[in-house]
Amino acid sequence: MLKELKYGALSGKARAMYGKLLSREDYVELIQKKSVSEAVSYLKHNTHYSGMLAGTDESDVHRVNLEILLKKDIINDYNKFFKFSNGKLKELIDLFYTKTEIESLKLIFRMFEAGTAEHELLEESLVFLSRHDKLNIPKLSLSRDLEEFLSRLRGTDYYELLGPFAMDNPETRLFNMEMTLDLYYFRKMNRMYRKLLDREDASIIKELLALEADMFNIFLMYRGKLYYNMPNQIIKSYLARVDGKLDMKTTEALLGAGNHDEYMDILEKTPYGFLFEDREQPFLEHGYLDYIYRLHRKLFRMKPFSIACVLSYLRLKEAEISNIISIIEGIRYGLSVRDMGKFVAGIRI
Repeated sequence: MLKELKYGALSGKARAMYGKLLSREDYVELIQKKSVSEAVSYLKHNTHYSGMLAGTDESDVHRVNLEILLKKDIINDYNKFFKFSNGKLKELIDLFYTKTEIESLKLIFRMFEAGTAEHELLEESLVFLSRHDKLNIPKLSLSRDLEEFLSRLRGTDYYELLGPFAMDNPETRLFNMEMTLDLYYFRKMNRMYRKLLDREDASIIKELLALEADMFNIFLMYRGKLYYNMPNQIIKSYLARVDGKLDMKTTEALLGAGNHDEYMDILEKTPYGFLFEDREQPFLEHGYLDYIYRLHRKLFRMKPFSIACVLSYLRLKEAEISNIISIIEGIRYGLSVRDMGKFVAGIRI
C-alpha cells in the first residue's frame, strides 16, 4: 500500500503518457513515406508530437532542428513528472535529467565542431540547460566558438568538467569531452541513487545502471581498439567504474582482441553473448537497443508502482525519438523500407 501511495499519481500519469507513444502502425506509416516532409507531416497531424510540431513548416525542416523539437517533448515529460513528485523522488528524477542535458551538450559540441552552430540553432538547443539559474542562456547562445561556449558554462558542474578541454587538441577534443560527460553521468548516478531510494527501487536502478555501464564499456573498447587504434591505457581511463557482469579478466581479453571476429568470439562467451549472436545486425549496438527496449517495456508493465514507472517510460520515449531520427535519415538517404526497419529498435516492422 505504501508503494501505491508513493507512486500512485506518478504511475497514473506515466501510464497516460505511455499510451500516447507511437504504435507499430505509426512506424509502418512513417517508414513508407517517400520524403522527409511527408514523414514530418505524419508526425505533425497523427501523433502526440502534433503540439510540439504545430508551428513547424514540414516542407522546410532540417534534421537537427527536428531532433531538437522532438527532444523538447521530453522536457515536457520531465515537467509533468516533477509536478507529481516531491522530496527525494523529485531529486532522483532531476538526476535522470542529467542524461538529457549531457546528450544535448554533445549535440551542441558537434555543431561547433562541424561549423553549424548558428545563433538561432544554439538558442533552441540551450533550452535543455534552462534549469541552471546561474547560466545566462541568451549570452551562451551568442558564443562564437566552442572555447567561448565552454567559458560561459561557469556556475555549473559542466564548466569544471569541460573547462580543461578548451585548449585541447581539436582532433581529440570532442571524443575526450563526450567520454568525460558520460563518466560524469555514471559516477553521479552510482553515487546518488542509493541515498534517494528504498531497497526495492535501488535494486532496479542498480541492475539497469550496471547493464548500461557494461554496454558502454563494450562499445568503447570495440571502437577505441578496432576503429581508432587507441592505446589500452587510454581506453581503460574512460571505462565506467560500475559493478556489472564484466570482470577484469574479460575486459583484458576484449582489449587484447586483434580484430572484429576475435572481439565477437570473446563477447559471445560473456553473460551478454545473446545480444551479439546475430553477426549480420546493421550495427554493434542493435541487439542491445532491441533488448533494452523490451526490458523497459516489461518493467513498465510489471512494476507500475516503482521507480520503473518513471525511468522506463523516459527510456522508451528516448528510444522512440531515436527511432524517428533513424527513419528520417533513412528516407533522406533513400534506404529501402526493409533496410530502414533494421535500424528501428524494439519494434518489429
